[in-house]
Amino acid sequence: MSKLYVFGIGGTGSRIMKSLTMLLASGVNCGVDTIVPIVIDRDMSNKDLSRTKLLIENYIEANKIAETKGRNRFFKTKIKLLDGELCLRLMDNTQKFEDFIGRSSMSKENQALVDMLFSKETLSMDMTAGFQGNPNIGSVVLHQFENSNVFRAFAKDFKDGDKIFIISSIFGGTGASGFPLLRKILHTPNVKADGVILENWGLINNALIGAISVLPYFTVGSTTDESLVNSDTFIDKSRAALSYYKAEDKNIDTLYYIADKQTSTYEHNKGGEAQKNNAHFVELAAALAVLDFANPEKLNKNIHRDVNGKIQQTTYKEFGIHSNDSEINFDNLSDETKTLLINPLSRFLLFRNYMKFIFDKQKKYQPYAHKRFIGNFRKEDVIQKLETVQGLYYDWLKEMEDQTHIFSPFNLTSCNALDFVKGNAYYIKAKSFKYKNWAIVDNELNRQIEKIENSLENEKVFIEVFFRMTEALIKYKD
Repeated sequence: MSKLYVFGIGGTGSRIMKSLTMLLASGVNCGVDTIVPIVIDRDMSNKDLSRTKLLIENYIEANKIAETKGRNRFFKTKIKLLDGELCLRLMDNTQKFEDFIGRSSMSKENQALVDMLFSKETLSMDMTAGFQGNPNIGSVVLHQFENSNVFRAFAKDFKDGDKIFIISSIFGGTGASGFPLLRKILHTPNVKADGVILENWGLINNALIGAISVLPYFTVGSTTDESLVNSDTFIDKSRAALSYYKAEDKNIDTLYYIADKQTSTYEHNKGGEAQKNNAHFVELAAALAVLDFANPEKLNKNIHRDVNGKIQQTTYKEFGIHSNDSEINFDNLSDETKTLLINPLSRFLLFRNYMKFIFDKQKKYQPYAHKRFIGNFRKEDVIQKLETVQGLYYDWLKEMEDQTHIFSPFNLTSCNALDFVKGNAYYIKAKSFKYKNWAIVDNELNRQIEKIENSLENEKVFIEVFFRMTEALIKYKD
């Protein structure tokens, strides 16, 4: 089984990981069998991270019924957590930066040198909330990857043919510092933990590796606490990082960039529970970079190595849209992106809407006549997990509408069955006009359930019949 290890660094890394999980839940094609997410963040309590963790945990449970040996694509790609953990926890829990570097135990001469290099605010900075836009701090603190249990599990789990992808922002602290450090460690021969070379490290040194660097796509308001984050410096930090990243040429197979000039302004929070940013289209597009790198059909375009496996050329890619309107729907996207997204996103929303509005109504028309999905069926744990993801999916779509640069491909307020896709995207509705609205869906469910293997477990019949129904009713053709 082919695997892609996706390292998400910092808050942006967690949010893009969330968008990637939503795409996989909807059934967007993925070029590998398994995604292995690993989040690296000093701020373990930030809400963006905890929301992503909850989503992935529910996805993993729902994935247990996705393998039907039929046509189902919902939750099809497996997500695997190493040692049951999403986060690569740094071993050191020191709160203040000056304590981390041991300033108090230094000689007076070295203390004076440290005071010249770092401001008082930086030295006293509480690092439990991350590096607050200071990549110089992150580059000092993050030299702990190899001592993490998750990092050791990553080395042990890695197999020949597996790939690596790194997600980070370029305008903050954790992502800007973490990306080059992690890349360097992955390409360092014979990395050791407790004096022992990590398993499969030669395979990791030579693995195909991609990355996306996210440039500014939001700003933050005036500080209300002791945060050192200042969005006025985002552009300057990005320029400095881009200059430094020139050294990554021929160290990365494919390097993606993305930004947005129509920036939203978020509430200024230092971190922790208060750090909860709405989902953004940039994060969805960045997740598409992960899928682009995993796509085996893109191998010859993305990878340029010699016969000895040495990178001869880094492929650089950016994401663009047809027109930079303030509101984006499917019409703004390229044909390739529309072909990738319209069917799965629309089908999963139809599935969610049916479960939300119709499932417990008009049962005489539904496939429950076959004594399927009745009684306490919706109370089963796997079905509740699936519906939890559906609810989070709706919230994710709604959050992308609440931005300066809006992504709004659907009419989320519609309670009708098949008129919720905005724009001029052509998709086929029911072939017969004998029924109207949700009766069209019920009829298709009854028609499709007759074609499914009766020996399947009830939960697998459920997800298979709903996928087949959505597949039959929504077929985008470019």
